[in-house]
Amino acid sequence: MRTLKGHSGAVRCLAYSPNGETLASSGDDHAILLWTRRGEPCGRFATHTDWVRAIAFSPDGKLLASASWDDTVIVWNLARQKLQVQTGGYAGGAWSLAFATDGSLATGAGDGTVRLYRVPKDRNPLTLRAHRWPVSSLKFAPDGRTLLTASHDQTIKLWETAWGREQGVLTGHGDWVRSVSVGPSNSLAASAGDDGRVLIWNYREKTRIGKLEGHVGPVANALFCPDGRSVLSVGWDGSARLWDARIGRMRTANQWDDGRLLSLAIAPDGMTAATGGETGTVTVWDLDYLDG
Repeated sequence: MRTLKGHSGAVRCLAYSPNGETLASSGDDHAILLWTRRGEPCGRFATHTDWVRAIAFSPDGKLLASASWDDTVIVWNLARQKLQVQTGGYAGGAWSLAFATDGSLATGAGDGTVRLYRVPKDRNPLTLRAHRWPVSSLKFAPDGRTLLTASHDQTIKLWETAWGREQGVLTGHGDWVRSVSVGPSNSLAASAGDDGRVLIWNYREKTRIGKLEGHVGPVANALFCPDGRSVLSVGWDGSARLWDARIGRMRTANQWDDGRLLSLAIAPDGMTAATGGETGTVTVWDLDYLDG
């Protein structure tokens, strides 16, 4: 286990590069820090003027996008370590973003709207009036044809990405939905919310197929592991919990002295995970250790 220190505020978002060699972290101090696999600092971006709520690498690993409450989304060129694209006008702040496998970019705002950029430099994105409340999280399905959006309005919505048509609504959370993620297949999704639950969905059939309960208080994030069967979650109770999503059983839990856990990332090889918390530290550990 390694503890990475460099932030002066809560760490609200984490992302691994596609090759797993770089970890990006950001949050309340407005700065984006880059770390090597060994936990050594290897880059820093500090252009945002408010909390950074989401970061994501492009599928080819050449770009890093960040969404902030300063009402902007910035796309960074990693090779040059400089700003490449900046878009603004996100009413209520930019809350969430995600890349599709073809390089398309989706962003979610505090006013409930979603923008779909065909490429990061797209000057005429498709805008969806998606939710009534902030879009806290969004993810593309592996095939890129469906976008899932999660909101504080307690729903997850499904969208056809070519034309932006709504395909369905998933309901079941009793409070804000903080995150949504998809499995490596084209059918499973996991959502986490302030009701303390992680729900497992077959989003193709628009049905709930599982419920994971064990956290005390809000669950900040839940992600599928690359095996497609395990789900890792982190919550305000300070715990990271590994679940067998097929049977709804918690396999193990771990807790560090990092206060509320607010962010989570899993390396592409499924061997390593990272959490970020309110104390400003990033904890990186071997998933075999958590599962052991």
